[in-house]
Amino acid sequence: MKRIGQLSLALIVLVIAAPAAWATAEYPAVTGFSSRITVWIAAQLHLMFAAFVLAVPMFALFIEFVGWRARHKDPEAARRHDWLAHEMASLLPVAYSLTAITGAALGFTLFTAYPKFMAYLTGVFGPTFVVYPLFFVAETLCLYLWYYGWDRMQGERKWLHLALGLLLNVFGTIVMFIADSWATFMMTPGGVDEQGTLISLYDAVWNAGWMPLNVHRLIANITFGALLCSGYAAYRFLLARNSAERELYDWMGYTGTLIALFTMLFLPFAGYYFGFELFAYSATYGVTLMGGVLSWLFIIQAIVIAMLFIGAAYYSWLGLLRIPGSEREQAWSSVFNVALITGFIVWATPHTMAASIEESTGGFHPVLGALGVMAPKMIAVTLILVVLYASYLVYRHAGKVITVPWGDTGVRVQWATVGLTALIITVLGVYGYFAPADVRIKTSIWQIVVLMGGIIVTFVLDLFLLRGARTVAQVRWGAMPRRGQYVLVALAVIIVWLMGLMGYARSGARLNWHVFGIMEDTSAGAGLPSLGEAAIVITIITAIFFTLLAIGFYLSALARTGHEPVAHGAAGSVSEVQPA
Repeated sequence: MKRIGQLSLALIVLVIAAPAAWATAEYPAVTGFSSRITVWIAAQLHLMFAAFVLAVPMFALFIEFVGWRARHKDPEAARRHDWLAHEMASLLPVAYSLTAITGAALGFTLFTAYPKFMAYLTGVFGPTFVVYPLFFVAETLCLYLWYYGWDRMQGERKWLHLALGLLLNVFGTIVMFIADSWATFMMTPGGVDEQGTLISLYDAVWNAGWMPLNVHRLIANITFGALLCSGYAAYRFLLARNSAERELYDWMGYTGTLIALFTMLFLPFAGYYFGFELFAYSATYGVTLMGGVLSWLFIIQAIVIAMLFIGAAYYSWLGLLRIPGSEREQAWSSVFNVALITGFIVWATPHTMAASIEESTGGFHPVLGALGVMAPKMIAVTLILVVLYASYLVYRHAGKVITVPWGDTGVRVQWATVGLTALIITVLGVYGYFAPADVRIKTSIWQIVVLMGGIIVTFVLDLFLLRGARTVAQVRWGAMPRRGQYVLVALAVIIVWLMGLMGYARSGARLNWHVFGIMEDTSAGAGLPSLGEAAIVITIITAIFFTLLAIGFYLSALARTGHEPVAHGAAGSVSEVQPA
């Protein structure tokens, strides 16, 4: 495994260090291969594995830290959290090698198929091409020391292990930030003159799209990695040989989904932030993405995201079945489901869908035309997040009796605040619909602020409400129906396909430009693939990714150490489970 990673790193350095070797023709062609599709597949696979190995150490370290903090008060909980963090980390070594291999393949295909473009990019970002491998090596060393030194760095040396995990995450984030500067320079070039000559490397790196993409990818990667870990936990749950193993992997799947649900609350707004910066840089992006050739892509995106959100919510509602006596909370599932579906209907409604001859002449549907603009969609997506958060609050209260004297009043205030948050978001959205564009943008920002404020206030109140609450029914880990595990597997597939779709949108927005406005793509494969072709390629990428990931997980299981997990019992007891 280590040799694979070292070989892959050597290939990356070789490819990056010698761009001139391939710069003999502008677009060399290899018979029987499409350069564009080959680079597309290699790039998307590399981004997916990179997202996985960046995100998993983040929440694995957080879970390990939570367990370490509880080592004195609750040693059993500390051991369970340490097992969960280690189980998630066990997916990393092989996945990291696959990241390096796909990165080497991407570098090789780019320099082979697009030597002139890569020579230009190297001329602009040459110093970063040197720094990037250094942080890559540092990240690699931290990963192997962190994972393989897990059992040795326990007890008094646990702080050293946590420090290594922190360094791993810092180096991984820096690697992503450097690579993002190359990608965003292609969309929003900065630090160069009109001819593309470098003036400022700092401005080339910190271009208009760099920080928005960093924020968006950081949040999206955590959602991506958490759902893949949940999918892995579902697979292990379905193959479990005894109830103790099912308890373990049910808990792992729940934790991964909880992390994904939390980051989903912020993900749409991070996407809007990136979109706003793109539109501010060039109105062409706004026309292409929302009103031009890519506009139908966002209808597909809305449907896929609806599947993702409703699937995650459905899993959380099924989780109530783990808690005896939660029938009152389960009754809300139908109400929440109707609210989610209604919201996604609004979000997916296009502005210019021609349903009649009259509408095809340029008119808009009297009802659907109004729902197709951004203001109603902003209301819909924000209220969807309110519903998801409300589902989480319902789950927290299931099986508990509040004992604080002001409990009934506190619960009323809490749910009144949730309702008031939804009402204010709706009022702001309706006002923004009739207001000028500049005011509409401000009301959209205020909707986000109101949502975040409502979540913070109600969650802090909930912490006080549940302090000292009496548990009348313990969570029965392992009691989740099998259909809940199938949902987790489906969510893993959906998030991978969605990531491929949005990668196509981000890259396709440049149309026939290598570097927007500076270097045009004049190759035979220039131009935007059709949406149908894109869907086929994205599906192929998804299939390849899961095939490689399955092989990696299988190899990881073969190389598993004797790290014994600790499981929840049905009543909170602790039981030992032999590793697979």
